[in-house]
Amino acid sequence: MSTPTAALAALWSEYTALSDQPSRLLSLEQRRGVEYYLADINPDAASRPFVRRWIDRVHELESFAVASGRMPLADRRRPRPATAEQSLVDAVAYFRQVHVAGGYCDYQVRRLEAVPGFAWSPRDARWATMLAAHQQFWADHGFAPRRRSSDPAEVAIGRWVAQQRALHSRGRLQPARADRLRHAAFRVL
Repeated sequence: MSTPTAALAALWSEYTALSDQPSRLLSLEQRRGVEYYLADINPDAASRPFVRRWIDRVHELESFAVASGRMPLADRRRPRPATAEQSLVDAVAYFRQVHVAGGYCDYQVRRLEAVPGFAWSPRDARWATMLAAHQQFWADHGFAPRRRSSDPAEVAIGRWVAQQRALHSRGRLQPARADRLRHAAFRVL
């Protein structure tokens, strides 16, 4: 495994301290997290098969993300080919479903969040990134990004703004997003 990220190092530090405590002093949630932690740091640790499978899958995802610099992408062909990358796409979808259902302990949630590029809701993350890019563009240039520019980054931000305004005018923009766009330093709506 590669050098752990700051988030992963902090998580491991916290669970190292928890694993040193007597089990009877830990909550059920903490004991569950310690079990995943021990399987995570030691591939030879005695752990239940479902814990080992989950940790191995996270390690595969992390290795892919580090090696490729991105999260796995679904193949657009139908039926989808049975590739290693497609298998990881399916695993990520499963991780997100279980999380929404509340099936993960704190360690599992934070362990997935430590994988480079992982997001529980990639669309929300992309939306927030575009809002930040819009705000930064205004701060840097002092004017709104244009859709007809020679700069492709400016065009992308301008198109995103137009899309948000169109969604709002049709009543299809999520209220929380509309509120953020109204209260941004450089308003979009």
